[in-house]
Amino acid sequence: MQQIKLLLARLKSPSVLISIVSQVAAILVLLGRVVDVNLVTTVAAAVCSLLVTLGILSDPNTQNKGFGDDLHYCAHCGAVTPHVAVTGTLICRTCGGQTPPSVMNNEEP
Repeated sequence: MQQIKLLLARLKSPSVLISIVSQVAAILVLLGRVVDVNLVTTVAAAVCSLLVTLGILSDPNTQNKGFGDDLHYCAHCGAVTPHVAVTGTLICRTCGGQTPPSVMNNEEP
C-alpha cells in the first residue's frame, strides 16, 4: 500500500507525467502507429505547465502545496513563515533572513 501511495505522489510531478507520455508515444511508434512524438511531448509539456501554474501539479516533496514555498520557522521573524529556496539556502519571504541548514533538513530549530 505504501508503494502505491509513493507512486501516486510521483504522478503529481510534471517531469514524470511528461516522461510517461513521451514513452507511450515512442512505444506506439515502435508498434507501427503514426505518431508525431515531438508534437505529443510539446503538448504534454504545455498542459503540465498550465497545471503547475494553476497549482494542480507541484513538487510532491514540498510541505505547503501551491506555489512551491514551504513554511518553516524563521529565527529572525520568530514565526513560521513562507520560505523560498535560493541556491540551496532557504530565505524567509517576510524578512529576507537565511534559515539555518538544520531547518532545511526538517529538524527542530
